[in-house]
Amino acid sequence: MARILRVDMSRLRTGWEEAPQEYRLLGSRALTSHIVNREAPPRCDPLGPENVLVIAPGLLGGTAVTTSGRASVGAKSPLTGGIKESNVGGLIGHKLAKLGIQAIVVRGAAPDGRSHLLMVSQDGASLEPADALAGLGNYDVARMLAGDGRTACAVSIGPAGEMRLAGASIAVTDPEGRPTRHAARGGLGAVMGSKGLKAIVVDDAGTPAFVPAADQKAYRQAVLDFSRLTLDDPRTQNMSKYGTAGVIRFVNRENVMSMPTRNHRLGMFGGAENISGQRIAELAPERAGKMLPCMAGCIIKCAILFNDAAGRHVTTALEFETIALMGSNLEIDDLDALARMDRLCDDLGLDTIETGNAFGVAMEAGVAPFGDWQRAIDLFDEIRRGTELGRALGGGTQAAARAFGVERVPVVKGQGLPAWEPRTLKAMGITYATSPQGADHTAGLVTARNATFDTYLQASRREQMLQAAVDSVGLCQFSNPTEGDMAKFVNAQLGLDWQGDDVLALGARVLKEEREFNLKAGFARDVDYIPEFLKTEPLHTSEGDMVYDVPDDLVESFWDF
Repeated sequence: MARILRVDMSRLRTGWEEAPQEYRLLGSRALTSHIVNREAPPRCDPLGPENVLVIAPGLLGGTAVTTSGRASVGAKSPLTGGIKESNVGGLIGHKLAKLGIQAIVVRGAAPDGRSHLLMVSQDGASLEPADALAGLGNYDVARMLAGDGRTACAVSIGPAGEMRLAGASIAVTDPEGRPTRHAARGGLGAVMGSKGLKAIVVDDAGTPAFVPAADQKAYRQAVLDFSRLTLDDPRTQNMSKYGTAGVIRFVNRENVMSMPTRNHRLGMFGGAENISGQRIAELAPERAGKMLPCMAGCIIKCAILFNDAAGRHVTTALEFETIALMGSNLEIDDLDALARMDRLCDDLGLDTIETGNAFGVAMEAGVAPFGDWQRAIDLFDEIRRGTELGRALGGGTQAAARAFGVERVPVVKGQGLPAWEPRTLKAMGITYATSPQGADHTAGLVTARNATFDTYLQASRREQMLQAAVDSVGLCQFSNPTEGDMAKFVNAQLGLDWQGDDVLALGARVLKEEREFNLKAGFARDVDYIPEFLKTEPLHTSEGDMVYDVPDDLVESFWDF
């Protein structure tokens, strides 16, 4: 029987309960959002004791399905003021599922002001003082708690989370025991810090290799068929060579212009080739770089292990969004500098997208010159030391804009814009405006161009439903599962008779429940949250000047389903 681990930080107690029957078909994002909607008061202070922090594996967690090890972290966001789900790879999803844990629910706040460590294994769960971990970066915490990553997984916050900065992430160790996978978006690291929880160690030693399936024969065939499709897909083949950074050549074209540059003023960057996935691949042989899986059992292997010129590890998470927001957006085209900045984000526990946007706003205000990577790296030290400047930057894009008096703020629902440009990729503007998650490209990535506004709306709606389902079953979007693929897996694993429409219905349920929370939290019209500069400052593309011009009344019809 699946269990819920309840952690009461106010009383420093842990307890177990059987998962309610209504949770049986809810995993990962579907479950975290359901619990947050049911248990967190919508108008609570995100950093107060009434907020809940939920960690849940997907419906397929602990299985041999490739990329099935993803997990969700959910809470009310200190950035958006609404519900937030942040998806993460690493080892946490598989380990929780193998221990029969459907969710960890953390509430309250430690009364003693100290840092605490949650230990979880087959023997049970316990809270311990973690004074020795207080103030440490995620790399030191991972070394102390996860070792080589073979049995234990560490989930931790860095100094940014301990300082409750709204740009703070939650780190999860990868198969090498490094804290390179992050539940990054929405400032959920600050929520974890507000509860006095520095880290969680999950050890699944002694559990079976996989969670058993209801229909083992059908499950085995579905796994083989999907693995074959994934390996044969040109999209995943490209990911295996270049990671997500492989899209840089595509987005840095005159008709796409989705490489944010100079605080989103431009859509192309002259130094893009220097920081592309292809350039990283060229450096790999001489630096012993390689492609790795970010979670157990992934056959795509899109995580870029990037070493310095001496062959020493720097980061294993040099991804497109990181390169775009901290590279082109700041006009930095030095790969080694970007790798150092990425490592600093991982160590401090910061969302690279939010940090890149906050730095871009600061550079626009004259805090540092665009293109000055040395000064950019110095700014991370300001954050680590908790100076006034550092807190403004670590507080996220909107906080930085307020601190520096910048009016042109690249946020939607308080969250920094990803790289995908709404002026040329108009469906992305619809996704940002309508998604309960705010400006999050993973909510529904649609790169269609030269279509009608209605087509963009329909594409965004379908993709948001599909992605909510993908998140809920615990798969990675890069394996490109269809609703039919997911139905086959869920049927074989849980003994159901789902069709593709049932999978999309699950996604629709997630979206509506998240929106319900946001409405109760006081959110206004969806269209009010698109920054004005996206509507008035054109990008000069090869196909003409483009702004985000999707009619408001059409966007408001998004929820008519």
